[in-house]
Amino acid sequence: MTGVLSVNDSTAVEKQSGLSVAKVLVSLIAVLAVLAFAVEIMPADSSVGVTASAATASELKNKQSQLESQQKAISSKLSALKKSKAAAQEQLDLVDELVENLQTQIATVDSQIKAATEEIAEIENEIALKDQQIEASKEKFKQRVKSIYMSGDMTGGLEVILCSNGMQEFISNMVYLEAMAKYDQSLIDELTSDKEGYQDKKAVVEQHKKEIDARKAELAEKKNELDAQQKEAEELMKQIKADEAAYKAKQAEIDLQMAQARAELDALISKSTSNSQGSTYYGGSFGWPTPGYKRITSPYGNRTYTYQGRKVSSFHKGIDIGAPTGAKIIASNGGKVVTSAYNANGYGNYVIIDHGGGKMTVYGHMSKRGVSVGQSVTKAQQIGLVGSTGRSTGPHLHFEIRINGTAVNPINYL
Repeated sequence: MTGVLSVNDSTAVEKQSGLSVAKVLVSLIAVLAVLAFAVEIMPADSSVGVTASAATASELKNKQSQLESQQKAISSKLSALKKSKAAAQEQLDLVDELVENLQTQIATVDSQIKAATEEIAEIENEIALKDQQIEASKEKFKQRVKSIYMSGDMTGGLEVILCSNGMQEFISNMVYLEAMAKYDQSLIDELTSDKEGYQDKKAVVEQHKKEIDARKAELAEKKNELDAQQKEAEELMKQIKADEAAYKAKQAEIDLQMAQARAELDALISKSTSNSQGSTYYGGSFGWPTPGYKRITSPYGNRTYTYQGRKVSSFHKGIDIGAPTGAKIIASNGGKVVTSAYNANGYGNYVIIDHGGGKMTVYGHMSKRGVSVGQSVTKAQQIGLVGSTGRSTGPHLHFEIRINGTAVNPINYL
């Protein structure tokens, strides 16, 4: 039909939408299941709040171990939330796409309805025009009959026939009257036929418009269903973001506690390295602690690095020397081992050597310690192996030189 699109144009899209809607429901249930796993926020353990003045190295290590355990649990939950968030966003995008698709279909149907409505209006105008023409033709016929009546010829043209002069004129007058009658009737018949044709056309268009209206009602119902799913997906995303924010806040709180614990441990190390057991310096220059590996991956001073997916800023009290796990670590100078221990969230496996005269060296993140407390070592003696224990982003040696407890730039002494 002119100006009207087919109501079956979007059948394929409708089928695809139905399948997609089912997929959305299944996926949303899966996301909710994941979310159920990640809704509990682990409270900070207040029992590990040991003050610097009363804390021992053992207590601080225990505190850091507990904080590290909490941090890992939160990181795990954040990782699960990240997956849930990605899945929820995918479903939200899918629902948005389906809603947009339905809106396009509804807009197309609205255009079809508008075109059908306009066509019906045009047909109705044509019908009205034919009615006017039929009425005008009828009126002309009535006027002709009236004229005959007024002239006294009640026989409807009998006078014309009887007053004919001769047979030829008689026949001519008869033909004229017959032609007039046929013309009037044919004109009325033609106009009536045209009107009936427009009425049939109008019925077809009206039926088509009815089908389009039904199609629009179906699309509107489906859009209502998708609107509800869209709202559900948005609420789910809102909940995931809220949980994510809560976990990150808890993570920041634990980060602060861990920083405090590290500061307390560092204070203990500073205290122990400020009281050199030997007043006499062993002598000699400090040597490079990792034979064959001299690449500095992180220098002494302020730095920003990524740890467990987050940016961390700190003051680096030594240098990091890149080396593979298992590479040899040697004593930078001769002295006595004053610490050989493990710190879960700081240096990992670490060793402190007292070189006398207030000078000490610290070796961190070892995979294995090869010396014990009280042991005397000579310069270049192996004391352990490179690793990535404690708070580390990869295999390397963290090396410090401290003078009277204060960390200095090792590069100035090597």
